[in-house]
Amino acid sequence: MEQGNKRAKILSKVIEDSGKLLSTILIGNNIVNMSASSLMTVMVADLFGSTAVGVGTGIITLLILIFGEITPKTLATIHSEGLSLSYAPIIYGLMKIITPIIFLVSKLANGVMLLLRIDPNAQNNTMTEHELRTIVNVSQENGVIEDEEKQMIYNVFDFGDSVAKDVMIPRIDMTFVNVDSTYEELIETFKVHKHTRFPVYKDNTDNIIGIINVKDLILLSPNTEFSIQNILREPYFTYEYKTTASLMVDMRKASVNLAIVLDEYGATAGLITLENLLEEIVGEIRDEYDEDEEEDLKEIIPGKEYLALGSARLDDISDELNLNLDSEDYDSIGGYIIEQLDKLPVQGQSVTLDNGLRLVVEKTSKNRVELVHIYLPEPAKIEEED
Repeated sequence: MEQGNKRAKILSKVIEDSGKLLSTILIGNNIVNMSASSLMTVMVADLFGSTAVGVGTGIITLLILIFGEITPKTLATIHSEGLSLSYAPIIYGLMKIITPIIFLVSKLANGVMLLLRIDPNAQNNTMTEHELRTIVNVSQENGVIEDEEKQMIYNVFDFGDSVAKDVMIPRIDMTFVNVDSTYEELIETFKVHKHTRFPVYKDNTDNIIGIINVKDLILLSPNTEFSIQNILREPYFTYEYKTTASLMVDMRKASVNLAIVLDEYGATAGLITLENLLEEIVGEIRDEYDEDEEEDLKEIIPGKEYLALGSARLDDISDELNLNLDSEDYDSIGGYIIEQLDKLPVQGQSVTLDNGLRLVVEKTSKNRVELVHIYLPEPAKIEEED
């Protein structure tokens, strides 16, 4: 136990001076590799003559790669803690012994850096998103984290890139309440739609004047003369291209659960709730009042045919089916079809892309694409495109 504690203390000292540790390992590694190569060259030249030196060099290179690079590094990755504790005293001793060499080499290297006008003291400790994703992916493959945890972490990365427009409930799917609605009409609206909050408008749905909460309605005294304006709450507005991460922070600070999303002209584009934002990270959140919703993407024939809602996000479809669907103007698969046809589609119309992917409009409603049948291209065509 005491020996283990001593080794742990030595390991801590080694790790503290990471620069010196790296220099020691690199210098030691090069000394061993160069010595092995030189020794092999001399031995082969003495035994078989100078003509066999090339063969000897190839053999020693292979041996160094297998036994000096790949195998030790693989073992160190698998048994990192145990090997670190075992070899810490040796590394620490080498660090002390070759300190003069490290000092000299460091000064020479810094001199070269200065000649190249590079600051040797400049450090870049930032880790890229790609590197973080790689770490998460490797952790999942090694069983350190579960698939659901990996997906949640990936969602956090994507969350910072998305905007309100990507996750909002579009205007066409919103339920509005007129400022002139009676008490009975409001109660009926709450019963039918089972939401706790609704936007209230005056004259038209682009003029949102407040938010009504079912709790405020229930807490009204029976003898009170009803006026919807007496229980309205101040609406919280945001814009389509507000990043979801900053929007969540702002909504929490303002203690609001619902935000009205406006377009560039100030018209109502949709609404977004804290639940919508959280679902982007943790996945769908359902309560006892949520009805069974139709899936955005349903498999018909595995690897060949799928049914997608017209409102399904283009990015999600692309990721799920490993496709390369992209549009600068539209976010949904229905909008993508409109872009390809350059007109409002009718039921039965189809789009066939260069790679063989076929999109058929299965159902429309009031000029809106409700359902899309996706026929994936043959594997051969996909390979040709790649």
